[in-house]
Amino acid sequence: MNIPKLAAEQKKHLGIIGCQISHSLSPVMHNTVIQTLNLPMVYGVMDVTEEMLPSLISSMRSLHFRGANVTIPYKQIIMKYLDEISEEAEKIGAVNTIVNNNGRLIGHNTDVWGVYLSLQPYTNEIKNNHVIIFGAGGATKATVFAVAKFFSPRYISIVNRTAEKAHQIINHFSPQYRLTKFSHLETESDIQREIEVAALVINTTSVGMKPNIHAMPISPNIVLQKNQLVFDIVYNPVETSFLKLAKSVEARTIGGVEMLLGQGARAFELWTHQEFPMSAARAVLTQELTNPNGE
Repeated sequence: MNIPKLAAEQKKHLGIIGCQISHSLSPVMHNTVIQTLNLPMVYGVMDVTEEMLPSLISSMRSLHFRGANVTIPYKQIIMKYLDEISEEAEKIGAVNTIVNNNGRLIGHNTDVWGVYLSLQPYTNEIKNNHVIIFGAGGATKATVFAVAKFFSPRYISIVNRTAEKAHQIINHFSPQYRLTKFSHLETESDIQREIEVAALVINTTSVGMKPNIHAMPISPNIVLQKNQLVFDIVYNPVETSFLKLAKSVEARTIGGVEMLLGQGARAFELWTHQEFPMSAARAVLTQELTNPNGE
């Protein structure tokens, strides 16, 4: 567990909880924001094993912790150690942000807001239309929730190699959003047929993430459409091979940096009750991600 040394005892701890997360850009983003606003806080990395979670959560109640982000693989496991779960996190079944409210730990899911803020400019295009989502993991659940709740598409189709996981998500959300029809696409021809009519295509998998930058979530035989919206939640590299393919057919693209900024902004506001300085955060992320020596 690596938390930066404090300049003064009164500083509040923030951090990210996960396993093998030295690559995370959350510390540089949040510490830049903290310095911009001159807040008495510091954000570190809590790289822990599952066996360490109970003692870590206990210390978060008693020390100068204000809260934490939670990432892979603990977004679901962490829930049993918390005192309260927000509506979004409860419906999704995953927590990515913890707020310490005088020793009472409350779990939230701000990935929802990352998706919402990324897609908000396209609300009218998504409503009553077709959406295809690649993946069936924790990020997929937050994405499905956000898209169904805020954008009311007519269809949400999920593409995932493991049909069981896709159907678990469909069975979980379809009773909550009865005006949206859910389906699982299995064959290449089914995927192509839906892509030809979809307003929005989203990759919620880690496929294409550095260092495997040439990988894509779709088959080379699948043809994206001109003017279609293509959203990839992978933020490193800034422009994935999937987004490059989309641009090559004149589709419009949304990169994962928007998701990272959106979820980070919501978490920061929950911790501090202050407005997130988006321009400062965007500038430092852009610098880190375009640095040829960066990870």
